Amino acid sequence: MTPGPIHVRTIRVEAVRVGADELEVTGRLVDERPQGGPRWFGIDQEPTIHDMSVTVRVRHPDLTIMAVSAGMAVHPYTVCGEAVAPLQQLVGLSVGPGFTRAVNERFGRHQGCAHLTALLHAIAPVVRQGAGAAFRSAGAPPRAGRDLWFIGTCQAWREQGPLATRLRSGDLEGIRALAARRPPGGAERTGPAGEGGPGSG
Repeated sequence: MTPGPIHVRTIRVEAVRVGADELEVTGRLVDERPQGGPRWFGIDQEPTIHDMSVTVRVRHPDLTIMAVSAGMAVHPYTVCGEAVAPLQQLVGLSVGPGFTRAVNERFGRHQGCAHLTALLHAIAPVVRQGAGAAFRSAGAPPRAGRDLWFIGTCQAWREQGPLATRLRSGDLEGIRALAARRPPGGAERTGPAGEGGPGSG
């Protein structure tokens, strides 16, 4: 047996500000078989077996999807492309609470492509984090309706955890005390594992 990976999946997601109130988020999924693979049903396989992408254009601040496009540069069967057009059902949805459920209801199992669905799951948190980076002033205090979305998304930001409790009470110094990274010139201090900030847990 040859050492090294037999299957590698890479997902990359990028968020780009494309207007005064719009964000474009693109996800790409690539599946590779570095050592080759079995001949499924007698069909030869290339080293890259999937190379697919999805792009959503999102309006801030409600994070409504205004447009969606997708591509399949590499796919195993001619019928795979039939899963692209139904993605237009995403237009009008907000990338907020319930988005993952809505994606699964529309594209789960036989209704869509598992790889495109995996990309949508990966894209959703990047929409939120990208919007925060693009449209929120770093010095502005957090607002409950817009900035507390990450509470409940991981153990670090659990509902009654130290980060959520401090954020709700406006204790920004308390949050900074739990940060794993310190500003240049500041004393380095590492808080409990994983409690570094939104999306880091």
